[in-house]
Amino acid sequence: MSAKPVEPLINLQIRHLGGALAEPGGGAGASGAVAEPYLLGLVGLGLPHAADATRAKQAEVVADLEAYISGRKPYTVLSPGDTAAKSFSGSTLARLREIKRARDPHNVFRANYPVLG
Repeated sequence: MSAKPVEPLINLQIRHLGGALAEPGGGAGASGAVAEPYLLGLVGLGLPHAADATRAKQAEVVADLEAYISGRKPYTVLSPGDTAAKSFSGSTLARLREIKRARDPHNVFRANYPVLG
């Protein structure tokens, strides 16, 4: 990958994961252990005059790194346009939906990225 400007992005982060996140076990949460060693974060302005350019640059960076990216996203870093399915396997999402229907049939507890689609 050649050196390219990242503008209009205002932040590009590569966070090292591993440690307790990579340990399978009972406390690993609905997603289980995170096998990916890194998390890529790309932040830019979503203002009307910059949103299209920001999304285009994010897509360009992801395309440049495609060979290294699994596409999996932790639930806590989903972004507009994503769904809970981006974070959970099909079987885990089905289990979460079953729990949601059984424990919260009136949809009192809500999330930005609900498990019920």
